[in-house]
Amino acid sequence: MFRAIRHRQDAPQNVQELSDALVQIWEEIPQDTIRCLIRSIHQHCVLYNSTLCVSSDKSATAGQILPILDKLKKKFKVEEDDSAFKRAIKEKVWTDLSPRYTYERNYDLQRFLEEATALDVRFKSKVQHEAVWAPLEKEAVTFASRNKGGEVTQEEKGEELLQQEEEEEQDHRFTEDRKPAAATAHTALGELFKDEDQALLVLERVKMDVRGPSVTEKAKKEIQVYRSFPTVLSSVDPILWWWQKRDQMPMLARLAKRYLCVQASFTPSERVFSTAGDTVSVERARLLPERVDMLIFLKKNC
Repeated sequence: MFRAIRHRQDAPQNVQELSDALVQIWEEIPQDTIRCLIRSIHQHCVLYNSTLCVSSDKSATAGQILPILDKLKKKFKVEEDDSAFKRAIKEKVWTDLSPRYTYERNYDLQRFLEEATALDVRFKSKVQHEAVWAPLEKEAVTFASRNKGGEVTQEEKGEELLQQEEEEEQDHRFTEDRKPAAATAHTALGELFKDEDQALLVLERVKMDVRGPSVTEKAKKEIQVYRSFPTVLSSVDPILWWWQKRDQMPMLARLAKRYLCVQASFTPSERVFSTAGDTVSVERARLLPERVDMLIFLKKNC
């Protein structure tokens, strides 16, 4: 339409002339073409909404990329009753989107997106491969044992020392229990309550043998608990949801924060750079870096 207006001999010079030209060109468009355009509007609305979802500043996590792509795949599936115009639009759009997120193109990225989808409580039911939970369990165990820098934390060192002392004490007590009976001084009271003392020794040995669940068992249990939760509405903030469940699933909550902090696109970061450009202008070129950081933080979070 605009191409036809641009190639007119007398180009519009004002808004009224442009409006008249649009009406004239619109009247010249065949009715079949107009109907095809109207029927295809909802297809473009899906693309527009998808773009808004991944470009949002709030809750636009990497876990929603694959569910959105799956939604687009269903929306742009060619149907038998599609017109040639509609079929061409669907094929063109999906041909461009389909090869972007595949194992063949980028295995690590696809695996990361599947794990992020699994940890996003809004879309965990849309995980297509059951094998995604095993790497998450392994990573939860690793992340629970190590901090981000790969070093053992002070709290973990204290737990290891405490566990080591308990094991040494148990070994010592077990060795004492294994000493010959002749070496033990028997008293009249001990001889009288010999059966009760033996029962107590057996009970202590049973308690020593019974240990708490390992880190791997805890991670497996947390995944089972997490998968038992129902899927929440798409309007729920997944990071806030994990914050509320951090006491019930501490290992997975820490792991989910690492995945869900990844934005679905680079648009929010570009907005931060734009805000920085608006903040540090020619008239405010002497702002200190610390003050600039505070101004940008307040602008993006208040």
